[in-house]
Amino acid sequence: MKKKEIGGFFAQAGLNHWGVASFADTLPLLECRGRSRLPENARSVIVCLLGYYAGERPHNISRYAWARDYHLLAQELISPVVRRMRERWPQRNFAFFTDNSPVREVTAAYLAGLGFIGKNGLLISPDYGTHHFIAEIVTDLWLVPSAPLTGACGDCRLCLDACPQRALSPQGVDKSRCRSYITQKKGELSPWEEAQVRQGGLAWGCDICSDVCPYSRPPRLTDIPAFRQNLSGLLREEDLPKLLKEKAFGYRGQKILQRNLRIIVRKPSGSGTEIGE
Repeated sequence: MKKKEIGGFFAQAGLNHWGVASFADTLPLLECRGRSRLPENARSVIVCLLGYYAGERPHNISRYAWARDYHLLAQELISPVVRRMRERWPQRNFAFFTDNSPVREVTAAYLAGLGFIGKNGLLISPDYGTHHFIAEIVTDLWLVPSAPLTGACGDCRLCLDACPQRALSPQGVDKSRCRSYITQKKGELSPWEEAQVRQGGLAWGCDICSDVCPYSRPPRLTDIPAFRQNLSGLLREEDLPKLLKEKAFGYRGQKILQRNLRIIVRKPSGSGTEIGE
């Protein structure tokens, strides 16, 4: 009965992809500042997927960063759900998280029946593929956990083979070889790292492992209007002061984005492709 009521709260917010995991099954927790906000004696994790794919357009940043900062959008979308749950169960505690979460989000989403964990380390949703964000509400209210979905990558290794520098493997992600990670790295980049940014052509992120995933082809358009509004796919230096206040990459600051933009338009002085291979 409680889950049915919660489903109604999500439906009123226009959110249709959610499930429940046992808090105990998501342990161990990750180290982050958000741990202090966890309810004492937490019992359940309510997980919600937010699809972000909004179609194609010319771009030089990863698709997830086209709309407004997803941290802000997720909070705006889910806050009404949290408010209604607090009104319904005033003796219980509810804490909202997305991205900077002490809960292992991909694991929680899998346990909540929202998809399976792919070889790229991402949650693969039967509805959104990999084009989604994950948000959680941790609570001391007991809810019956959802059943995890059956499904797996099987023999498919398209993402492993498509990754330009083999950052993906059955053992996990080697961040030092991941183009998305390199675009977010502080300071001066090595010649090899600069070559990866230039060859990727994106000043922020990398979409290759999502693009080749069969579950993301063709990608499903988001059913959440907020992720189809205020889209900016092409980043220019003169727009940075404004966009840094609105987009998910804003936390990294102007210098990192300027560096990357200048790399992708600069002609290489050498091939740089053998370094690190």
